Amino acid sequence: MQRVFVNIPSNPIFERVVRASAAELGQAVGLQPERIEDLKLAVSEAINNAIDHGNPQQQHKLIEVTFLLDTEKIEVRISDQGQGVGRVDFSRKVVEEQNLESGMHRGFGMYLISALVDDCEINSSQSGTTLTLRLYYHKDTTP
Repeated sequence: MQRVFVNIPSNPIFERVVRASAAELGQAVGLQPERIEDLKLAVSEAINNAIDHGNPQQQHKLIEVTFLLDTEKIEVRISDQGQGVGRVDFSRKVVEEQNLESGMHRGFGMYLISALVDDCEINSSQSGTTLTLRLYYHKDTTP
């Protein structure tokens, strides 16, 4: 298993560093271009959630990102240093059409993330939250 670590301050400008890392690693393991785009968007959403909700833009707190590459998947662990969250239901679609029409465009990041990756889970405590994303390689890719 290979590991890549990227730590950024809780500042939205650094989200693109992690997104670019995800793209490079996705290419390195042979993900198809559409899967790389899914990975980039899921990682982007997760980083923004960690910055906005986990560490509420407290720039002295880090977002720790670990990419794990093995023979069957790419796994991304995104950890904040926040107060933790309750249970998150990935299957529940939180977006209502009337909310979108009224300009309410927030609140569906976790649903989007879960739709873009093969598997995701949250581990949370009072010392922070870790969101783990997994994309499994398909027959047409080789690590």
